[in-house]
Amino acid sequence: MTSNVTALGYLVVRGPVEEWRRFGAEVLGIQEVASDHPGEAHFRTDERAYRIVVEDGPPSGPMSLQALGFETATEPQLRKLVDSLTAQGVEVTEDTELARRRKVRSLYVFRDFDGNRLEAYYGQAADHSAFVSPRGVRFVTGDLGVGHAFLFSADAEKAAAFYTDVLGFRLSDTIDLGIAEGIFLHCNPRHHSIAVASIPGPPPGLGHLMLEVESLEAVGRAFDTVKARGDAITMTLGEHTNDLMTSFYVNTPSGFQVEYGCNGRLIDDEKWTVSHYDAASIWGHQFQDIGAPPAPAEAAHV
Repeated sequence: MTSNVTALGYLVVRGPVEEWRRFGAEVLGIQEVASDHPGEAHFRTDERAYRIVVEDGPPSGPMSLQALGFETATEPQLRKLVDSLTAQGVEVTEDTELARRRKVRSLYVFRDFDGNRLEAYYGQAADHSAFVSPRGVRFVTGDLGVGHAFLFSADAEKAAAFYTDVLGFRLSDTIDLGIAEGIFLHCNPRHHSIAVASIPGPPPGLGHLMLEVESLEAVGRAFDTVKARGDAITMTLGEHTNDLMTSFYVNTPSGFQVEYGCNGRLIDDEKWTVSHYDAASIWGHQFQDIGAPPAPAEAAHV
């Protein structure tokens, strides 16, 4: 099955906007841009009008996730996706007002197995002005999308089946996390745009968002900034077994984590062989206790 989804294009989360403004600029190096909607902050990581939307509200950890935006390349591909969803019994609703708000040409709303809100669209607006990172970093985005989202699920097998059987994602690989199995899925050459696992403890929702930058220096400088600011590092620097990302994890103002990394692996579907790994990291990625149960939090950081 060929996916009509080409990328994870954007995320919408809830959290304290003023804290996100400082965190986004000082730690992540994402650029805030004007929003037409009071109580929202929009952030760019490239030429797109935005990649991350923060709706003002209290931090709620995994449940901070408000929407995942899945991009399709053209209007015919979007309509083909909608037809496929409808044929498989998925309730899909077109939302023209939300399309204007999201600055896309057309948008449809539906939900995945765990009830996460998904927004399929085409034609996201681009900004004619240059992306200017407050930290001078460049992100790996473009056709690969904003990054990846690691989702907590009530049933990872069923959640993964929704993304593969319904949306056409392909299996990249799996990891034995000790207390659960992580399932990693791709829709373009990025090693995974979605990952799911049934981690005991946290509710279904967003475990972490991965943002990839172009250099190890940018990762290291961000790591130093996090330590100087006193933000909660949840995983130290390390390298993953499956996607080879060198990264660290930091808690966001919303209560989910951001994985900040570089050198992520790319997949060529014609040559790719699915593997299973018995550990999440080759080196590093030491869990840092920030008051949550160590095992579930550690397992989420892959």
